[in-house]
Formats: sequence, structure tokens, C-alpha cells
Amino acid sequence: MIKSMYFLIVFIAGSLSCLTAIGKTDFEKQIESLPGVVSVEKIESHSFFKETYEIMFEQFLDHENKSSGTFNQRIILSLYSTYSPVVYVTEGYSAAYAEKGMHLNELSRIIQANQIIVEHRYFGESVPGIDSWEFLNIEQAVADLHRIYSTFNKIFTTKWIATGISKGGQNTIAYKAFYPNDMDGWVAYVGPVNFAIEDRRMQRFLRRVGTDECRDKIENFQTLVLENRESILPKLDSLIHSKEYTFSIPVGQVLDYCVLEYSFAFWQWGHNCASIPKADANYNDIFSHLIKVSRPDYFSIEGSKKYEPFFVQAANDFGYYGYSTWKFRKLLDIKNAKGYIYDVFLEGEPEFKYSNRTSKFIKRSIQKDGENLILIYGENDPWTAAGIEPKRRSKANLFVMPEGSHAVRIDSMSYEMQGEIYKLLEDFLGLN
Repeated sequence: MIKSMYFLIVFIAGSLSCLTAIGKTDFEKQIESLPGVVSVEKIESHSFFKETYEIMFEQFLDHENKSSGTFNQRIILSLYSTYSPVVYVTEGYSAAYAEKGMHLNELSRIIQANQIIVEHRYFGESVPGIDSWEFLNIEQAVADLHRIYSTFNKIFTTKWIATGISKGGQNTIAYKAFYPNDMDGWVAYVGPVNFAIEDRRMQRFLRRVGTDECRDKIENFQTLVLENRESILPKLDSLIHSKEYTFSIPVGQVLDYCVLEYSFAFWQWGHNCASIPKADANYNDIFSHLIKVSRPDYFSIEGSKKYEPFFVQAANDFGYYGYSTWKFRKLLDIKNAKGYIYDVFLEGEPEFKYSNRTSKFIKRSIQKDGENLILIYGENDPWTAAGIEPKRRSKANLFVMPEGSHAVRIDSMSYEMQGEIYKLLEDFLGLN
């Protein structure tokens, strides 16, 4: 009886396995047959696509030393048609937003393309099983992109266009610099190329962005908060306790950093100068506006934990921005903000030796050969200060949206700019 039950279980399991295999599409089988593919799972798909898959891909920890080990990197692939071009998303962070398969990149829609999103190493589900940051840098990240492209272009032998936003946009630019022959086109949105762990260009930018009137209103508001810190701090302390935030710095310094971040965040996300409270506003309105623009959870341990790999990379080779404190020095609890990335975000981590060698290589490479590259920035976005300004010989195509923020996209640009970009995309795709 036991023996009969055993064979029955084996028979059922085998039958289910066969049914699963039968249920797979030819395209899914093609993916599974690619070298390096560890697993393929069909997931819910956006209606624009025929089908979407979450793929785990075996990646080298160190592309220069393949004996160093491997990790699994997450890829979200959405099929439009194997005969259509591919939009290759060079994500700078986690790809969790696409894990349900419902994400549609605007370029995928514009050119009616397949979509491949590559999660950045050390983020989301693409975390190596080692307690080390040694292999988290720009060069290794773009080598990931190159290896995945070299594998999946066996299925998609059509045109490929790489794209990314913010840190992902910087990835697109870096990918172009290191592997200029991989793609047929490159579209980088708001991608900075920083040259210091606290790049000063952003602070210089903030001193001239917008109108004199708006900059004065911002500075006056920052001063207003700090001058009334004794009335504002209890409100901040109450919020912190209600949200159960914890910090590596005292609450008074949290307020300092919220105020210092305010001007950067205000311009980055395109807030309206008319929304800034006046000097006679009540403390509730002042505090509400402050945290709407510059949220304290950004500086919290809970809020920054999922971005820890970002701050590690910022301290290693990506770079970041600093804060100017001299105008408020008599009103701040902190003496200065130098080294704040370690004090606020990387407490307990060893100090990394920052190098701008890779950033300099990227800039030189793009200035030498920016052909088939579209750079998109917002005029009022502080990250634009660290953007690539191509020289004539570069042949890169620069678009700066007037009064645009970090949220600038092709769809939000003028019809004239959109038309120019569409024309370039057609050139990249060989349609002209």
C-alpha cells in the first residue's frame, strides 16, 4: 500500500511538472535557455505588453576576477514583440516598483518597444551574500549591464536604447562611456556626474537658480524656522515619536539638516514660491511646510536604511552634494555640515576612500564621443549643476527644460522639444 502511494505521488508530481512545462511559452523557454539565467517567473503584465517575467540572473561579483564569486541580479523583462526594439532601463536603485510587471517606461510607449529593467547591484533582490561593500561601484555596475545585454541580445537582435533616471541616468551615461558600442541610442534623464563626496557645484547653483525674490523667500523661511526653533522642536519631536523614527544625531541637529536640505529639495522637486509661509505665519503652518518640502524621515535610520548602498557608493565613487552653513552658523546646533554623510547616513561604517577617477573618465569619454546620446535636465533642478555639458565635438544632444525640476520627462516637455527628441529616436532606430 505504501509502495503504491509512493508511485502515485511520483506520477502526480511528474504530471504536474509536464503540465508546467506545457504551459510555458516558446519565449519563456528561450529565456530559460540563456546562459546565466537562474530562474524565470511569469508575473502580472501591463496591458501594453504581451507578457512579463521576473528573471534572476547569475552575475559576477567582480567582473575582473570571476573567481571572486557570484550573486543573483533581478531583471524585469516585458515582451512587446521580438521584432520590436528594446528599451534597456539602467536602474540606479531597486526595481521593486516593477516586480508586479505593471511599470511602463515612457520610451517603451513612445517607440513601442520591449522593456528590460535591470536592478542595480546591492539593491532590492540583487544583494550579494557577502558582508562587504568592496564590489559596489560604477564600473562593476555597468559591467553588469554589458553582460546582461550580451546575453539577451541573442533573443532581441533588434535596436536597443538604454535609459535611466537620476542615479539610473548617471548609469546610462557611464554605460555609454565604458561600452559605447553596446546600444544604438542612449537617453539619460537628470543624471549627475559628481566630482566630490560633497560637490560644491550644487551650492553655487542654489545661489543663482530662479528669481532673486524666490531665493530671498527661501532663505528668509530657513532663517524663520531656525530663529523659532524652540517652538518648532516640540512639533518635530512629537512627529518623530508618533512615526517611531530613530536617528544617529540629536533632534536639534535633525532640525538643522531639514532646514539645510530645504533649499535643495525645494528646487529639486519644483515647489511653488507662493507656497512659502510668510514671517507672520503660525508655527503649525511653518512646520507643516518645512516637512512637506524637507522630510525628517530622510535623515532617519529607518528612512535611509534602504538607501544605504546609495550612500556607500556616494562615499566611494558616485559623490553627492554638501550644505552651505555660513549664513545660518549662529542659528544652527551643528558647527558645520562637513562629513554629514557619515554622521547621518553611514554611522558605524568604515570611512571609504572617495575617488573621482571614474567620474572624470566618464566626462572625458562623453566629451570625446557622445554620439546617439540624449541628455535631459531640468533648468531649476540642482542636480543639473552636476550634469554633462557636451562640447560641440561630443555630438551629444542636450535638452534643458525651462523651469524644469528633477521630475522632467519627455512627456512634460514642450511640443518643440518632444519633436526634436522623437526625430533623434527615429535616427537611433534607423527609421530615417
